[in-house]
Amino acid sequence: MASKRKALCVDQKVALIRAIEKGEKKSDVGKRFGFSPSTVATIWKNKDKILHAETEGSSCKKIRKPKFEDLDQAMLTWFHKQRCNNVPISGPVLKIKAEHFAQQLGIIDFKASEGWLEKFKQRHNITYGKISGEALNVDLNVTNSWLINVWPKLNEKYTPDNIFNADETGIFYKMTPDKTLKFKGEKCVGGKLSKERITAFVAANMSGTEKRKIMVIGKSKNPRCFKNIKRLPVTYKANKSAWMTSILFEEEIRKWDAELKGRKVLLLVDNCPAHPNLSNLMNIEMIFFPANTTSILQPMDQSVIKSLKGHYRKKILMEIIESDGNASINMLDAVNFLSKAWEEVTAETIRHSFRHAGLRSFANAEEEIEQFENEDDTLSEWITQFNTPHTFTPEDLQNYVEIDENLVTTISLTDEEILNAVTKGEEEQKEDEEEAQPDEVVIPSIQQALDAAKLLEKYLLFNEDDPKLSQNMGEIHRKIQKQYWQNKKVQTKMTDYFK
Repeated sequence: MASKRKALCVDQKVALIRAIEKGEKKSDVGKRFGFSPSTVATIWKNKDKILHAETEGSSCKKIRKPKFEDLDQAMLTWFHKQRCNNVPISGPVLKIKAEHFAQQLGIIDFKASEGWLEKFKQRHNITYGKISGEALNVDLNVTNSWLINVWPKLNEKYTPDNIFNADETGIFYKMTPDKTLKFKGEKCVGGKLSKERITAFVAANMSGTEKRKIMVIGKSKNPRCFKNIKRLPVTYKANKSAWMTSILFEEEIRKWDAELKGRKVLLLVDNCPAHPNLSNLMNIEMIFFPANTTSILQPMDQSVIKSLKGHYRKKILMEIIESDGNASINMLDAVNFLSKAWEEVTAETIRHSFRHAGLRSFANAEEEIEQFENEDDTLSEWITQFNTPHTFTPEDLQNYVEIDENLVTTISLTDEEILNAVTKGEEEQKEDEEEAQPDEVVIPSIQQALDAAKLLEKYLLFNEDDPKLSQNMGEIHRKIQKQYWQNKKVQTKMTDYFK
């Protein structure tokens, strides 16, 4: 009986071609990727077509799913954890661990064969290599040495538009200023407060001209308030802890790598358990900061995340005041507010953060600093500009912005936690549904939307002289009106109005 053919992804074929082009022997490449000599020969023969398909953005052929998906995810999480801890991993070690996990998951008919191992490595682009140890205690000498000896060589290869930094931050998304006391200093590893938090993953380039779509990680996979939503302004993911994991990180980075379509960028990230060293990236060169230096070297930690949270908290305050104190923030509100807050983080703030981290110097540094210092009011300065009743002290508002700075966003998982993360009992699913109940959103009717569009259009006629704004509002009105009449066409006949 003929053996089944492997479904190969374009990215895998390109990675194989690049390896041969760098001088690696075809036989060695074939063994490393788990391909037969005939498959390697066929890929090399068709290299021009394959490379053209990559530049055209052709999608990958569908890679067959593993037979036991929970086991596959558990093994991938465990593998990334070991690599982040600088533990050398071999094929036999992977096979032993897989059989152990299979037993724990109640999988009876599983055998960690060489075939399983090769397919697992192929699915996740895993290659073996020497893992160098890393000192746990790092002082300023390490930071300065990296800035002097490593950073200039990286910096000269890329323009500021193509140098990115990415990082996670935890947010108590429902938080109001009067609730800060019980949350102060909370790391939120578990318990009731964990239901109130999310993790946001942000990335921006050195010039401040490009901010990647923000990723939000929550606890509930399908929040009730997302029901019938056609498009979210963020990339939304979920797990039991609302933390960044190595799996989510890899998914996001590989997705970004594919979207770049030949544009080469440098991505600077911290060396944490959720950030595995990814192989076979075509367009992203990922560089890790030295351990324990990110508080100094990471631009997102300088001012960018603080600015994001300041804008986010401001939007919640506005919602509270505009609703006379009756605001109730759900996950849909949170992702909308975060997306808008991210848009309002300025290029000046981002450039200042890269400069403050020592990654970029500006000829007009004094002017940059002045622009940065003047761009944002504190919450207390902002709220005093308006005639609005409130009881928030400046200290309340300062604590409000900084309240979740200690939140855990990633963690090294135990075997038990890994297995729990890939399986979910009925009781936990029921809990998620019960938690989501209060968040159900009433969807505006088409009639309400049309009435609101007419009202806004009239308001702009009397209060706004910007023709572009009125034009945009008119376009929104026409789109809603068109949908309204399409619905009428289905529901009623013109003769019905003359009966």
